[in-house]
Amino acid sequence: MPGHVEQARSGEPPIDAVVGDARELPEPDASYDAALLLGPLYHLPERADRVRAIREAIRVTRPGGPVVVAAISRFAAPIDFVSTGRFDERTAAEARRLVTDGVNDPSTGFTQAYFHRVAELRDECVEAGLTDLVIHGVEGPAWPAAEATQSGPIFDAALSLARVYSAEPDLAAVSAHLLAIGVRSARDGRA
Repeated sequence: MPGHVEQARSGEPPIDAVVGDARELPEPDASYDAALLLGPLYHLPERADRVRAIREAIRVTRPGGPVVVAAISRFAAPIDFVSTGRFDERTAAEARRLVTDGVNDPSTGFTQAYFHRVAELRDECVEAGLTDLVIHGVEGPAWPAAEATQSGPIFDAALSLARVYSAEPDLAAVSAHLLAIGVRSARDGRA
């Protein structure tokens, strides 16, 4: 986004940044030691576009390099609605709809977005070519309690629990955000 690029360029220290499309990166093959795909999948409602963005992140990463892919959990919005006291008939209907298609309704107060199931994120990353994949639940299962208190023993306990269960497949989806960490295969024949 142009505003984010300008902000990065004007920071201290300035960061080299360009406007681009995650589905078609303006970078040479294998030009980076690692790739962070932090945000694009949120805004790509079509599976083919998400897989293409992950493939591009893999393409620009050197063989053997890590690729990190962020996604929003399918269950983030409904859990947030409950934990912030906004769960009502309208948000209950949105929760039921999200379970089926994962496409967020911007009228709920959040932008156009796509929310993933853990298995779906795993499948997209594998289809794109990532190996040695681990998916983490970023906030952990007690994140609503942590956000409600923001400090003290409940916050500390929620953080500890998040660390314990970070990569537990049965609990990852309870986190608001998912982080898939994989590797571009060292045997990857792509140039």
